[in-house]
Amino acid sequence: MKEFSRRDFLKVSGAGVLAAAASTAGISLKAKAEEDVNEGEKVEIKNNFEPTVPGVSGVMDRKNLPTKDWDDPDIKLKVRWSGVNFYEFVLPNGNTIIMDPYFDDPNDEHNEHKYTPTDLPGGKWVHGGEYCVLTHGHVDHTGELHSVLEEYPECQVIVPQGTLPSVVWREKINYAAHYISEAGAHDKFQLHGCMLETIRSNHNCSKKPKSDTLDVEKYSNPDGTPDFYKLYAWIYEREIMNMKITTDDGFTVLLWNSEMQADGYGFETRPYFYQNCNPDLFMYQVAGASFDYDRRNPNCQHMGEWIASVKAKTALPEHQQHFAYSELDAMGDKFADICNQKGVGTSFLTPETGIWYGYTKDKDGNVGVYLLGKHD
Repeated sequence: MKEFSRRDFLKVSGAGVLAAAASTAGISLKAKAEEDVNEGEKVEIKNNFEPTVPGVSGVMDRKNLPTKDWDDPDIKLKVRWSGVNFYEFVLPNGNTIIMDPYFDDPNDEHNEHKYTPTDLPGGKWVHGGEYCVLTHGHVDHTGELHSVLEEYPECQVIVPQGTLPSVVWREKINYAAHYISEAGAHDKFQLHGCMLETIRSNHNCSKKPKSDTLDVEKYSNPDGTPDFYKLYAWIYEREIMNMKITTDDGFTVLLWNSEMQADGYGFETRPYFYQNCNPDLFMYQVAGASFDYDRRNPNCQHMGEWIASVKAKTALPEHQQHFAYSELDAMGDKFADICNQKGVGTSFLTPETGIWYGYTKDKDGNVGVYLLGKHD
C-alpha cells in the first residue's frame, strides 16, 4: 500500500485527484489514491472536481489541462493573464471585464520577467472592453487605460474614489468624456452579467516599516509651499480596491490586490470580506512584501495561512512578473501544503501569459479548469 505523495500529486492536476475523491462514495481519498495511483503511472486528468474536500490542495499542471472549445456552454468564466496585473474576465454573456491594463515595460527594472504576450497596444489586444476595473493608481496598473478607452470609448471604468484625480492627470484621461465610476470603501455595482462588490484597503509598505518622517521637500513647490497635488496623488494612488465578482450564473471570484505581510502585519483587517468566502476563484497578490522582502527565498507561511482562511476552490496569482513560472509553482506548492494542514482544498494554477483558461461549475458546485481553444 502506498500513500499518495506530493510528488505524485504534482504529476496530475489538482482537479484529477479531487475528482477521484468526490466520485468515490464510502472510500477515503487515501484509499482511492492507493487504488488508482502507482508510482510512475500516468493518471487521467478529470474534468470536474470538488476542491473543498478537506486536506486536498495542490498545484495544477497547466501544460496538461483538459481542453474545451471557446463557445462551450459549460464555461462559466474565461480568464487571461497578459503581464503584471493585467487580467481579462469574459462573462457568459460575452461581456469582458479588464483589470489593471498595463504591459511589462522592458526598460523598467521593476519587472524581473517580461511576460508581455503581444506587440499590440492594450486596446487592440483585449477581447472586449465593456468594463475596466483599476485596483489602484500606480502606473503599472493603469498604463494602457488610454489605449483601452481609445478602442472602447464606451467602456465603463471603475476606480477607487481617491485614486481618480491622479489617474486622470497622469494618464491624460478626459474625465468628462468617459463613463467613470468612483468606488467607495464599501460599494456595489450591478453590471451586465455580474455583481461587483468593492472594499478598499491599502498598498503594502514599500520597505520594512520603521520610524521616520515625511520627505517634505519631495512634496513641496520650489518656494517651499506644499504641493498638495503631489502629496494627494502619492497617498491615494496607493489606495487598493479589492473586489468580489458574482456572475449571473453564480460563479464567484475574489480579487485581492493588497498583500499580507510575512510577519503577520498588514492591511487585511476586514476578515468578514474574505474569511470563509469560499470563492470559485481566488486571486492573491504575490509582490515582495508578502514574502519577507526576499523573493528568491520567500517566506510563504503567513500568506499561505491567509489564503487558507479564504477557503477558495481554485486560485491564481496576481502581479507575478517578479517570479519565474517555476518559482510560482513552488510557492503554490507551499501554499497547498499549508492549506492541507488547515484542512482546506484549493487547487493552485500558475497561468501562462496570453493563454485563455475556462472555468466550469456544475450543479453541485464542483469547479473545473480548462485550456480554451481559439476564438474569433
